[in-house]
Amino acid sequence: MPPLFLTGLLLAATAPAQAPAAPPPAAVAPAAAPATAGAPGAAAEASDDTALLRGLLGAMKPAPEEVRALAIEDLALLGDARALDSLALLLWDPNPRIQQAALRAVALFQHTRAEEILANVVRHPRLPDALKIQALNGLIFQRTPTARRAVQDAAVDARLTSGVQNAARTVVSQWDAARR
Repeated sequence: MPPLFLTGLLLAATAPAQAPAAPPPAAVAPAAAPATAGAPGAAAEASDDTALLRGLLGAMKPAPEEVRALAIEDLALLGDARALDSLALLLWDPNPRIQQAALRAVALFQHTRAEEILANVVRHPRLPDALKIQALNGLIFQRTPTARRAVQDAAVDARLTSGVQNAARTVVSQWDAARR
């Protein structure tokens, strides 16, 4: 239950303030017709918030791993950066498939927070090497100088295993080949 509560708090904290549902009775007049033109935008925004909340709940609630993995992929497809912190929490899920799905979802975002999460995964001492290598491969799609620097630093970081360092060197060479 705590992950659901945390998800609700996260969504409530990041959601913009909603306009009142109906105008006051005194404001109803023929001149109010142009003001309702913005209503479809507000409805779309509410729909986006609903989709985000459903995706977060699907990813966090106890369910079969296939259902949770699909909900995590749906969060990536929504492209709403507000989901990034929740996806970062899922990197600590005990199920490796959920961890990998969360990391794939984070890698699909081109956002500074996504880049930060991927770089933190690479540097973290307790995360498995497979996740670190997956994060390195995701950093190339961020296409920023700081992401490139994180990959280059990983290639020479003595605290990382040789497999992760070799993967970082491979990503650097791919990055160089893509620039040509």
